[in-house]
Amino acid sequence: MNTLLTKNGFFATAFAMVVLFGTLFFATSPASAQFLSGRGARIFLSLSPEHPQPGENVRITADSSLIDLSRSDIEWSVDDEIITQSSGQKEASITAGPLGSETRVSVVARSLDGPLASGEAFIRPAEIDILWESSSYVPPFYRGRALPSAGTFVRAHAIVRFKPERETQISGSDIIFTWKRNGSVVQSASGRGRSSALLSAPTLFGVDTIEVNAVTIDGALEGQESVRIPSIEPVLTLYKDHPLFGIMYHQALTDTTFVPDIEMAFAAVPYFAEAKSPDDPRLIYSWRINGNDVAADESKRSSLTINADKSAGVAQIGISLKHATNWFMQSSGAWEITFGSPIK
Repeated sequence: MNTLLTKNGFFATAFAMVVLFGTLFFATSPASAQFLSGRGARIFLSLSPEHPQPGENVRITADSSLIDLSRSDIEWSVDDEIITQSSGQKEASITAGPLGSETRVSVVARSLDGPLASGEAFIRPAEIDILWESSSYVPPFYRGRALPSAGTFVRAHAIVRFKPERETQISGSDIIFTWKRNGSVVQSASGRGRSSALLSAPTLFGVDTIEVNAVTIDGALEGQESVRIPSIEPVLTLYKDHPLFGIMYHQALTDTTFVPDIEMAFAAVPYFAEAKSPDDPRLIYSWRINGNDVAADESKRSSLTINADKSAGVAQIGISLKHATNWFMQSSGAWEITFGSPIK
């Protein structure tokens, strides 16, 4: 993540804003900062993790290009309280405070030949979450997340919790969002207040990394989060289509199912397909019963009624699904249905 030097001299990170006083120098590592004391040499500070969340353990490393810290007496302090004092100790661990808190970390190093180096940083934890779902089809009252398949879209939403000390949480309308897909900026989705983004789904069996960078208008607070989103094939599921209760979504049929009736209607539900409904005109169903092609009702091509009268009472149902315009979308399934009381 790129660091940001604001007009107020603040140096912000994604989940923690590091404020450095004195003269700032840009470093090769975007997660680090340098401090030049008025009394001596500069200290170079780096954080791990770069963007700690509230309550997370943070390791801070000190370095200097002008004095040998490994041969210096180094004193670390947190909020004016000395936590460690030892020769050559270039690292210290602290725990980030809660959201909206401020933790001041300072380091002073005295070398054997006299030069003095010091630095100071403030850590203000922040949080960003990314919620996402696909535009793919899922049935009513489905309690899971719609997963992306080839040809669908991903709706992503960033929930940002920026809270300066002793101030109220910053509104999303005062935050500039930059969305990235696999490292490339999505200009059409980025901008002030653009906390949501509509992005194309990954290619078939592909995985995309979706990243959002959020920064306040004045640049004082900045955050970053990312998620990895895989693409899957649609999943065909078969249900009973009851004449009174409709599709029995609570009871998907297994590979082998016993039906106590002679006649039953079945409904195929294409989970995660690029479709608005199971009977989307772009979906192409191919039904087979005991190896024979069977034409479904044109008005409801996702359903089929089977009458086992005058038969052995066993139906091998096979379904394949394709898309009229999306050649990458396909799915299939097979079920064995045994009907009750067949005619002998």
